[in-house]
Amino acid sequence: MTETQATDGRVQAVSARDAADVTFPDGRYGRRRAPRRRRPAVTVVLTVAVVAAGLVAAWRLSELYGQNDVSERLLGFDDSVPGQVTVEFEVYKPAGEGAVCAVRSRDLAGAEIGYAEVEIPADDATHVEVAYALAVEGQPNTGEVLRCRQAD
Repeated sequence: MTETQATDGRVQAVSARDAADVTFPDGRYGRRRAPRRRRPAVTVVLTVAVVAAGLVAAWRLSELYGQNDVSERLLGFDDSVPGQVTVEFEVYKPAGEGAVCAVRSRDLAGAEIGYAEVEIPADDATHVEVAYALAVEGQPNTGEVLRCRQAD
């Protein structure tokens, strides 16, 4: 048995059978929703579409940012000359192809004070050592090779 409270404060006992027979006034609690019909075909189609879109995005991003035939390694930098930083690095590339490397320098606060794209000419060498004098505007703290890619 369950209990309900009357408007005058008295508690009335209500049986479970009476509680099941309770009907609510129309419009007071909103309308009851009918159970929705399941559509497994729509769910399957949407799942396949999302997976296919994910695979296409992964393939495209791997084409853009995936393995590169050109790699670089920073050997060092020299900031002893005012107004420039000499960045020394080596580039590994396919024989007969050129490369382009992005080089930059930053100051002590981390602000970029010099940037250049260095072109490595196409030749039969697969390993090239480069010393590039980068002009800077300020007091340099670093010399960096950001990335190298195949020349277009």
